[in-house]
Amino acid sequence: MPVMINVTIFWSPDNDQMSYYAIYRNEIEEMIHNYDIVQADLFTFVDVEIIRQWLWDVFCREPHEVIVDEIIYN
Repeated sequence: MPVMINVTIFWSPDNDQMSYYAIYRNEIEEMIHNYDIVQADLFTFVDVEIIRQWLWDVFCREPHEVIVDEIIYN
């Protein structure tokens, strides 16, 4: 399991508003539990759409696009 997933979040369609966010292991575990993920994707560990939904729930704001920049394993 990754210890951290770094993502870039684009908040608008014209990509003029963006944020960087690090999803740590405890958030990854909570994401898996909350969204009933049975089998994770080999490379991103969870589907990018699940990460997008997680960020929407955390920030109460819909991301336009989410890009997984880095996955760090221990």
